[in-house]
Amino acid sequence: MPAAKRGREKWRGIAASPGVGVGLAYVVDRGRVHVSRRDIDKSEIDGEIARFRAALKACLEELEGVKARLSHGEHRQILKAQQLMLRDPDLTQDVETRIRDAGHNAEWAVAEATDAIAATLDKVTDPYFRDRQYDVTFLGDRILRALQGDSAAAMAFPKGSIVVASDLSPGDVAALHSSGVAGIVAEIGGRTSHASIMARAFEIPAVVGIEGIIDGVRTGETMVVDAVHGLVISNPDEQEESSFRGEVQRYREFEARVQKEHGLLATTTDGTHVVLRANVALHEDLESAGYHGAEGVGLYRTEYLYMNRTQPPTEEEHYLLAKQVLARCAPYPAVFRTFDLGSDKPCTLFEHGHAEANPAMGLRSLRLALRESDHFAAQLRGLLRAGVHGPLRIMFPLVSGLAELQIALSMVEVAKRELSEGRIAHAADVPVGIMIEVPSAALMVDQLAQHVDFLSIGTNDLIQYTLAIDRENDEVNYLYQPLHPALLKLLGLVCDAGKRHGVAVSVCGEMAADPLFTWVLMGLGVRELSVHPAAIPVLKNLIRASALGDAIALTKRLASVATAPEAEAFVLAEMNQRFPEHLLHGAAAARGQ
Repeated sequence: MPAAKRGREKWRGIAASPGVGVGLAYVVDRGRVHVSRRDIDKSEIDGEIARFRAALKACLEELEGVKARLSHGEHRQILKAQQLMLRDPDLTQDVETRIRDAGHNAEWAVAEATDAIAATLDKVTDPYFRDRQYDVTFLGDRILRALQGDSAAAMAFPKGSIVVASDLSPGDVAALHSSGVAGIVAEIGGRTSHASIMARAFEIPAVVGIEGIIDGVRTGETMVVDAVHGLVISNPDEQEESSFRGEVQRYREFEARVQKEHGLLATTTDGTHVVLRANVALHEDLESAGYHGAEGVGLYRTEYLYMNRTQPPTEEEHYLLAKQVLARCAPYPAVFRTFDLGSDKPCTLFEHGHAEANPAMGLRSLRLALRESDHFAAQLRGLLRAGVHGPLRIMFPLVSGLAELQIALSMVEVAKRELSEGRIAHAADVPVGIMIEVPSAALMVDQLAQHVDFLSIGTNDLIQYTLAIDRENDEVNYLYQPLHPALLKLLGLVCDAGKRHGVAVSVCGEMAADPLFTWVLMGLGVRELSVHPAAIPVLKNLIRASALGDAIALTKRLASVATAPEAEAFVLAEMNQRFPEHLLHGAAAARGQ
């Protein structure tokens, strides 16, 4: 007798790739590669190193084969980035050192080296950098499978299915696209993991971060993936299933309308242009930024260049990286944030001998750069040199006051003088700006604005420092409230100072990417937003359907609201009256609603 149909179940996770899918579940769990440790003799060292190098070569060739089957686009760039990670000399050196000096077999050395990198990334609270641990884990498994003679090729999936897995590699997601699956559900992963980025590039609805779902779903059950709200349902009733199938079509129509406008400017109905730029950390983000209609890069995170290295990057490396970015952004500008390390982005290159009790308040960002002045100067010289190749801008993170800013600006002038004395070509008039991330900078913004060319509000840290909460702490992160009246007052101070001093004000934190807050920021005076590339089309669609006057009126009414929950309810009600639910999916998903 066939097994009785199981009852309806519902899970919530992270909406990693928006959309809605309905289909039959296909459960896969390839699991991690099991590794045994074996101590080797000196006579075996060369052979183990040769095995490791052969495995690397096989992995590179396999990725090349997957990449060759794909059309040009962001997804190919991600596979290319993984090839670059496999070619990373620091990884190769670490593995070979463990084989040679510790006498470990190749499998154990690979596992140790990749686990160490993943553990470092796991401590980072910045979601983009933290999600790179999944790439490292997949690559480690790929090398191990090659060492053990197993194929790491992507699996095949039934057309129209909802694939449920513990995790998926970018190569698997490429196979999902080829198979025509209806959706993805994964136990681990984040919105900025490469598998999630690939899913968005292929427009496959995906919900990730649902621990234990592998054990709660059976192959062949009907499943719904609502990646607008981060919702997964197994065994829906007939009415619910029919409703979601209609939602699939409505969402496709919505996406077609939004993407149709991606090449247009974000100009309001009453003629105000809001500049939309991209937040970027890796080169594949540049591909995505262009595809989604970004007007350049509003935040290039240069700290990625410092991670998992034995030596800091040289002036030449900074120059070449910035030159390549400018070439990809042309004719638009690119804003390079000087290295923002420490706190949630630890870096072993600049360890200072003791653990800090509160690293978020400690030696980090610009403070660390000023202490590591030689490396800071090398970065400044490299950026100034690249400035001859396009409209480059330099931005300092976590500025807390005028004295600190003046020291950093003096170092820029010293770098220019050194380049001039060495007869090295460089841009003499590179605009310099600062991030407003701490309350002291917002309160002193009139003084700071007189010394810089632009201001960029980093709402992630500004909210955290203003409200004295750690957004990664589950006990208090409910207090992370972007519409808290205190924060709105600080944002207003910065925007007003920008107007008085003729200095552009942008927002580059997560608040900028949430369509729920777009009118609030516009009403306060923000005319530039820098967000992850995939957020741009929705923001553009919203802005093009808005009148600036309406946004200003909403923000004025908001000033009389006394609490953050009231403010959020008020804004959500106003926005829901004007825009379809799909447009505001980021706000709902972020709150688990």
